[in-house]
Amino acid sequence: MKRFIVTTLLLIIASAAFAQGKYGVKSGIVKAKTTAGGHETFSTQYFDDYGRKESVKQTMEIPGMVSYDYYTITIGDKAWMVTDTDGKKSGKAFDNPTPDLTFLNPSSAVMAKYNMKYLGEEKVLGKPCKIYSYEIKQNRKTVLWTVSAYKGIPLKTVIKNGKKESTIVATELKENAAVPQAVFQTGK
Repeated sequence: MKRFIVTTLLLIIASAAFAQGKYGVKSGIVKAKTTAGGHETFSTQYFDDYGRKESVKQTMEIPGMVSYDYYTITIGDKAWMVTDTDGKKSGKAFDNPTPDLTFLNPSSAVMAKYNMKYLGEEKVLGKPCKIYSYEIKQNRKTVLWTVSAYKGIPLKTVIKNGKKESTIVATELKENAAVPQAVFQTGK
């Protein structure tokens, strides 16, 4: 009986965490600047349903030749790389490599899985953020990520891959914004 009660409580807690979502905000739009190797790029992240649906849009342009938008879309445990050229979308699906990664009250299991550490707090865009570091294996290398998250939403990210470093910093955050659902279309 005791095992049944403990199992039931764990299922209730897990269900509550899933019901809560990844972020403490229902929807939003985050504009950001990425600096890597002396170059700057800009992106816009859209999320809805407390982060259960996300899309990060970047525009690539080769002057005089082509301009296209590409999206990284994640919905649950699935992800897509989608290219939109002249209104025609094409996408490739893959498994979301980090479907359980969250900075909104991460569980001890998530903390252990990603070797996550709480590092303190800082303000980004005037918002109080919790700072976490974590690790992900990519191509047999360990990549160190440090994230400053407001209500679970990353507003600043530093990625260290060997001697290479990239920094992504939010330049604007719109909480509970009306998000165009077209940004979640995968081109299937």
